[in-house]
Amino acid sequence: MTACTSQYTMHADRRTFIQRSSLVTAGLFAAAGSTNVVGAASQPAETGRVEGRLTYGGLPVEDVTVTFDGERDTQSASNGSYDQALEPGTYTLAVDADGYVRDSREIEVESEGAVTADFDLQREWGPGEGELDVAVIEEGGGSTIESRVTVYGNGEEHSVIAPDGRVPDEDRWTRGFVVSEGWWEVRVSDVDGYGDGYDEVYVEADESVRSLVELPTEARTIHGDGWLSGTVTDDDGEPIPNAMVRIKTDRSTMIEPTTEAGEFTVELPHGQYTLDISEDGYERLETDVAVRFGRVTERDVTLEAE
Repeated sequence: MTACTSQYTMHADRRTFIQRSSLVTAGLFAAAGSTNVVGAASQPAETGRVEGRLTYGGLPVEDVTVTFDGERDTQSASNGSYDQALEPGTYTLAVDADGYVRDSREIEVESEGAVTADFDLQREWGPGEGELDVAVIEEGGGSTIESRVTVYGNGEEHSVIAPDGRVPDEDRWTRGFVVSEGWWEVRVSDVDGYGDGYDEVYVEADESVRSLVELPTEARTIHGDGWLSGTVTDDDGEPIPNAMVRIKTDRSTMIEPTTEAGEFTVELPHGQYTLDISEDGYERLETDVAVRFGRVTERDVTLEAE
């Protein structure tokens, strides 16, 4: 699948730069390949290392800056990995990227040792609004194509038929989608002779951003729902059967018990959910999770004994 990388302006007070990861798009259809880690280099014997991976919804996030005490920094690679040599000591790691909830943690780096600090990022949308325009063409270019355009973000879904393959088209649609500032996903479907298309763009407040979606000529369907799966275990790693897995939104709750192997799998519409897991004799656990169309989100959970 090919999609055009969208351009946008970043806030001047942020020490971050984000590009839409090609692996996010590839994650709809295939597993991501490996790549070299950014920042990996030879180091003196008296230094240590910190390494980790940045993900969102189980997929890698690239070109996001991780800072160490606000002084040194490195960027995540295309597989979400980062790696930095540091002198022994205590450091505060921070990830503060447009469109994501700020996350930080304290680590202790020892000489000739490696510390792992993974970040599962959560997206957030700002109070401002911007405009998202969409144009749908065949791979390699050409005229726009009539299609159904659906955009997802901020717990919302907006879907329209674009007769001219554009939103806006200066006729039926006089303006683009007015959306909250943040990351938005675009799915194009229902086009005879073409497969479904996908793009992902960041919309700045008071700015207009165009998503150019290229459709493949081979058949390809991006499922409108996603799947959430995982395993519930205890502190010893043993599965917990018949635990109650509640998947909640503001309007509904779905309940799914775990199997004898402690596993669960549910099909859900694309969106943000709260995962609430409980079982007698264990502490109840709640966590947020993003389910993305056409993909499996894996979320394993460990319950602590009461």
